[in-house]
Amino acid sequence: MGHPKFGKVERCRYAQSRDIAAHLSSGNVDPRIGLTADEIRNLNWNLVRKGVNQADQACTTTRKAFEDGHGLLFLYGGFGQGKSLILKVAVATAVRAGKRAAYANLAGVLDDIRSAYDERENKMTELVRRMEWWTSLDVLAIDELDKVGQTDWAKERIFQLLDLLYQRAVRQEALTIIAANYHSTDELSGYLKSRIEDNRFAGNGYLLHLKGADGRKSMPKNWKY
Repeated sequence: MGHPKFGKVERCRYAQSRDIAAHLSSGNVDPRIGLTADEIRNLNWNLVRKGVNQADQACTTTRKAFEDGHGLLFLYGGFGQGKSLILKVAVATAVRAGKRAAYANLAGVLDDIRSAYDERENKMTELVRRMEWWTSLDVLAIDELDKVGQTDWAKERIFQLLDLLYQRAVRQEALTIIAANYHSTDELSGYLKSRIEDNRFAGNGYLLHLKGADGRKSMPKNWKY
């Protein structure tokens, strides 16, 4: 009875897989997943280019975490390090495997949660429902951690969101991958820095500072991802 999922109804994974296959064939994908049908079909680990910067190392580590199925992984560094592509590949791979997964900028997650207040009735129920959608995924990739406002409401929701994701990672229930354009973990808030540097994750190499060349400057001209 103490399990966090006690008393909750969950969809069968086989039903999820059927829904995903149907949505991909029609091109009608839940926008919260954050990827197009084309990206879900085609993004894969081999698209992360080797030898340009440290993206291939980050890809290897992310793939290991993905295959383990749980953890809290933090990728940080300058622009053009392949962070966004790696996050999208992880989500696309998860969706194809029938898992519940999403890729989003943190600001987009907050906008979705905030829109609960647009409901005419049952605003708090809708707020809880939206929070649960984001925090109950098998794989959640949060990009642009550094690009959010710092209002009291945003700070409170970010703490609540990331703490729930951290707890699920500790219980080995889900995988959260976070990316930011920080140059040091000292730029993180204290509570988040403590969680990201938790030895259960950092000790597995899940804290990666990427500081190579800007890969966008050498992208092939017709590269679409």
